[in-house]
Amino acid sequence: MLSDKDAVFPEIPVYVVSVRYFHDRHAHIDRLAARFGFEYEYIFDYDADQITLEDWSRVDQGMSAKSASNALKHFEVQKRLNRSKHSVALVLEDDVIFFDGFVESLNKVLHLSDQLDPGWLIFLGGADNKIDKRFVNCQEPKLIENPISTAEAYLIDRVGCLERLTWLKSNIIDRQADHQLKLIDEALGLKQFWFYRPIATQGSITGEFKTALDSSRSKKSRIFLRLKYEWNRFRRQMLPRAIARILKC
Repeated sequence: MLSDKDAVFPEIPVYVVSVRYFHDRHAHIDRLAARFGFEYEYIFDYDADQITLEDWSRVDQGMSAKSASNALKHFEVQKRLNRSKHSVALVLEDDVIFFDGFVESLNKVLHLSDQLDPGWLIFLGGADNKIDKRFVNCQEPKLIENPISTAEAYLIDRVGCLERLTWLKSNIIDRQADHQLKLIDEALGLKQFWFYRPIATQGSITGEFKTALDSSRSKKSRIFLRLKYEWNRFRRQMLPRAIARILKC
């Protein structure tokens, strides 16, 4: 495997969903960009304290300002990709953490995406999520159809963006970004995939950053969150994969 120093980051736009005053997270993204060799564009539109009445008309009134802000930002990404010259984009949240080998794996994912019908989303995270036998038994790089579970890192294509934006013209946003993406794509028949192994995770889940959206998680210490994350990752993914390899031998 190439190191991230040797692998070349693909020439696709990278959009980072963030908030103007999250300066610690901006420093984190700067370090990631320097290490992995990519340029990026922040999505600062729709900060919670700047949502207008017109913006709220696109969102269910029962949503919190922070959740509405985050969802609106994710769909602003879709607009920006459509205005660009590119057909594919990488979407990141500002607490994303890349695993070693991220760039090489990202290039493999993009190569595999060439075999998909247009109109898709590929989730790159989910390191502590429960997985089924399709993932446990998979030993070779592969895309597996599965709905997005969180939104720290994913790829989208232009065709999918156009269909989602058309859907939003006659429907409102009524849930957080990952759940909204899942709902819309199910309604439209757009397929969502995971890479066979996660190549990124979420810093607010590992305890590296304080969560901005999950009130229950915000009450827990960083040490508790880290231990919980590592335990969930071990029991839900690492152990089942290890058992599958042993049984296969």
